[in-house]
Amino acid sequence: MSSPAWNVPHLAAGAAEPEADPDRVTVYNMRFCPFAERTILVLLTKNIPFNVVNINLKKKPDWFVEKTWGTVSVVKYKGEYIMESLVNSDFVDELEPATALHPLDPLEKAKGRLLVEKFGKMRAPYYGVLLAKGDNTEEVTKKRLEMFNELKKTLDCMDKELKNKGSKFFSGDSVGMTDLMVWPWIERLPCYNVLMPGANLDIPAELTSLLAWIKNMWEVPAIKAYGLDGAAHAKFYTQYFSEHCDFDMLLTKGA
Repeated sequence: MSSPAWNVPHLAAGAAEPEADPDRVTVYNMRFCPFAERTILVLLTKNIPFNVVNINLKKKPDWFVEKTWGTVSVVKYKGEYIMESLVNSDFVDELEPATALHPLDPLEKAKGRLLVEKFGKMRAPYYGVLLAKGDNTEEVTKKRLEMFNELKKTLDCMDKELKNKGSKFFSGDSVGMTDLMVWPWIERLPCYNVLMPGANLDIPAELTSLLAWIKNMWEVPAIKAYGLDGAAHAKFYTQYFSEHCDFDMLLTKGA
């Protein structure tokens, strides 16, 4: 069995830019980046062949900084660099219109994109929980709970939207662009319990529609292939927020 396309070392400063097949999608990625995960999930869901160039975001190669905006994901295709995960995910989707992940109805497509923007409000409090600081343990705990309560407002919105739709996914009976664009941060929520055991940072049990959606998402082949559990994300965050980070920590495991 061949190794997945993303199972390659992260290139750092001093590394040369790899040659890219102009007629094949190349993704500039970082294995643990939620934004880059969006693009990978779209490609996998659409079964579009692609190559991956992983980038060390703490020691970026000069050519990457010069030719892109310095963030991932970036899609390179026919010699052009397409930045921003929402933009390049749409670009990839339009390469194969027969398997469109957006609704064909322009109004429904707009509604789906508005949900992505609305649910995107979870990102600031999500990182706020991880980065909470204070003069003592009690103050840090208080700030974490404040951030998590803010995050829960978005989780509540997601649950209500799913209840109103009455479908398995935000996109209907099958996974679509809206689901894939909001998923990466939900995937990472279990890392809280690994990093901060006993802190009561769980998705509330009463959000039954959201919890059902999460279960359904883990059955999506693309997420089965690329998704990581809370322990893996926790291990990465432990290093990323320190001086040293081993971006290749999963390579020996073939993840």
